Amino acid sequence: MSKKKKLNKKIRDSYGTITLKELEEKGLVPKNFHLFDRIDMNEYQLKHKTDWWMRMR
Repeated sequence: MSKKKKLNKKIRDSYGTITLKELEEKGLVPKNFHLFDRIDMNEYQLKHKTDWWMRMR
């Protein structure tokens, strides 16, 4: 594996992952969020907007 690929893999793996089921259990998204239609999802996201991109730095 090349150095660049190894570095990219290391960066990619440094961010943790979480499943939708885990988000539902923590109460961060409503139950059956995956069944929402596009309009309902956009409405939900606008109501619960965060500054997550600032915390990722």
